Amino acid sequence: MSKREVPIGMRIAFAPLCALLSLLGLLPWWMLWGVSDALAFLARDVVRYRRRLVERNLERAFPELSPGERQRIVRRFYRHLTDYFVETVKFRSMSAEALKRHMTFENTELIDKTLASGRDIVIYTSHFGNWEWITTMGLWCREAESAKFSHVYRPLRQPWFNRWFLRLRSRFNVSIPMKQVLRQLLTWRRDGVRFITGFLSDQKPSHAGKVFTVPFMGVDTPFIGGTEELAAKLDAVVMLFDTRVTGRGRYHSTIRLLTEHPRTLLPGELTRLYAANLTDQIRSCPPAYLWSHNRWRLPKH
Repeated sequence: MSKREVPIGMRIAFAPLCALLSLLGLLPWWMLWGVSDALAFLARDVVRYRRRLVERNLERAFPELSPGERQRIVRRFYRHLTDYFVETVKFRSMSAEALKRHMTFENTELIDKTLASGRDIVIYTSHFGNWEWITTMGLWCREAESAKFSHVYRPLRQPWFNRWFLRLRSRFNVSIPMKQVLRQLLTWRRDGVRFITGFLSDQKPSHAGKVFTVPFMGVDTPFIGGTEELAAKLDAVVMLFDTRVTGRGRYHSTIRLLTEHPRTLLPGELTRLYAANLTDQIRSCPPAYLWSHNRWRLPKH
């Protein structure tokens, strides 16, 4: 998205915010954690940003916990949410070497081997940990120079923020608008370019898209079905990021193979495997999931 697509009046109006975010990103981590703690208090107890939705989602996902235990997750969730914010702002000024100390990957040789063999990859990602930093995976792969490392994004309605996030997410990755993904991947394939493309597959399904209902956090939940449908159309190898929180501002993601032949699986099977893995990730660190996302208010099909 170019500057021309953002009205000049909007660019002028948002200039102070742009400068503030740039300055914030230059702060050392210890100061950023202080900013995050203050923002977490404001979001949780003053503004009460989506507080009822967060509590309702946690009650549905963890009915076995006491109200007090769930409130402890609520408090930690808001700190993680504001940590995500300052980490994302910091992302713009971090070097590749610094990012590799904060976001680590394991089993990337599986990606290199698959791409080198001439196969393309579809990879499941989620709103767990810091999903912006996941785009740095190419820094760990030998095939990053010869293949396209990309992700699918849903454009934001606000043009200035859409451009800001798009520039951020495209530092080490190619950003593909959701409505153009199949066309872009087919173009790369036609041109003989190998690709690995990540899909945030735990977003709210649209009314028009394919939906599979699978168990998630103990609840039958509709999930986006387009990821596995596209993988089958392309006959791409399917993998996922199994991400864990290893410290404040530190994440470790293991690349796991789901299937080399998606066309051989029954409809919904890949989505079921993905949801099961995501459930396991969330239970390893409940506050690190995006509980302010309206996960269970979904269209009926």
